[in-house]
Amino acid sequence: EKIELYLRTQLAYYSGHTYGALGYMNENIYNEKHNDQKFKRLINVCIEENNGTLVVKHHKAKYDGKFPIWVIIEFFSMGMLSYFYADMLSVDQKRIAHEIYGTSVSCLKSWLRCITDLRNRCAHYSRLYYWSFPALPKLPKSIGNISNRKLFSQIIVLKLLYPDKEEWTNDFLIELKTIIDEYEADISLKHIGFPQE
Repeated sequence: EKIELYLRTQLAYYSGHTYGALGYMNENIYNEKHNDQKFKRLINVCIEENNGTLVVKHHKAKYDGKFPIWVIIEFFSMGMLSYFYADMLSVDQKRIAHEIYGTSVSCLKSWLRCITDLRNRCAHYSRLYYWSFPALPKLPKSIGNISNRKLFSQIIVLKLLYPDKEEWTNDFLIELKTIIDEYEADISLKHIGFPQE
């Protein structure tokens, strides 16, 4: 949740600051892979799915159904956020990847794809143990060659995207260790991709 909220906030701020409140509706701010009709259909789905909310009612009544990026992005799923980033112009992708996450575009795209898959499995209470994820995360060379399709690599991606590094260390890692210790007799770290060294 914290990663998703942070990403949403950063993308909204960047897009709004660079292209204006409604700039995201202009197909010229996206790369050649962008399918504007599909994107606008997805935007309309976001609006329709939230039709009963006060925010949507307010913007339909007062602003003729025009939603600034910082409003509409609140309704984007993780997959939609990933799609939004992947369709940005190269210059924008580079700036966001470097300035916000200190990484390359290819790494960030890979991480967003991975956490979209992870989030969807978690949202549907699907199994994570002994599971191979469809996407292989691209990890920085500084981390070494530890990338795999198991939960371990997904945890590394979560760490790289987590906005509060101190909280990651003091809260998340402690909770993860507690769970691993609790089920130590029933699980194998190998089955979730932990290095066997």
